[in-house]
Amino acid sequence: MTEHDFSDELPGIITDSELNELQDFLDSDTVPEGSMILDTLDGFLTALVIGPVSVPIKRWMPLVWDMLDGHKTPAFESLDQAKRMTKLILKMKESITFLFSGSPDLYCPLCMEIELESDEMYNNLVKLWATGFVMGIYCNENNWKPLLDRKEVFEELLMPIFLLSPFSNDTPPLPTKTANVIRELIPEYVKEIRKFWLPQRQREQAKEKGVVIADEAEQTGRNEPCPCGSGKKFKKCCGR
Repeated sequence: MTEHDFSDELPGIITDSELNELQDFLDSDTVPEGSMILDTLDGFLTALVIGPVSVPIKRWMPLVWDMLDGHKTPAFESLDQAKRMTKLILKMKESITFLFSGSPDLYCPLCMEIELESDEMYNNLVKLWATGFVMGIYCNENNWKPLLDRKEVFEELLMPIFLLSPFSNDTPPLPTKTANVIRELIPEYVKEIRKFWLPQRQREQAKEKGVVIADEAEQTGRNEPCPCGSGKKFKKCCGR
């Protein structure tokens, strides 16, 4: 696919059957060896959704197919199949966006929504999620620097996720009990990271909608109109 095949249109909420369809495709021989699988993609898209700024699709989509450098692409059977898989990935991203805009307290990685036989199986899938999340940061590293450079915040919210990923090669494997604790806290880490970037996201959304913000978004009162321009009170919109 060329860059002209990417669209900023967000095509709705993904269904369970569509998730299964996407998972089957990502697990198939059609995709390059270094492509993401569904749990990695889940972490990757989550980082893009809650991060400091919107990232253009043509910058992040190639990494879905080739995590190393984004150069390889699947051997699609047809243009229709390429468009279909791209649409499903966008629907998955939109579903995460919708959840955070309406019910952020309900967020958890996909792998934590299913029943597995052991902590080891859960932790292996969470490591894949963490790999994707860290890749979502590296995809937009310059804009993440205000968080990465704040040592206390980084150590509290991001370091545990980094420790689960393969990007912390210089540290020994985590004990199972430690991995279990981090796994259970991931939804809280994600929600707090989102809160860290929320004021910046509000300003970006307001700018896109032509809304003039006279003061910093974080000073918006909870009962005041949300600066993103939705028409809702701040506490019912971006301040959730």
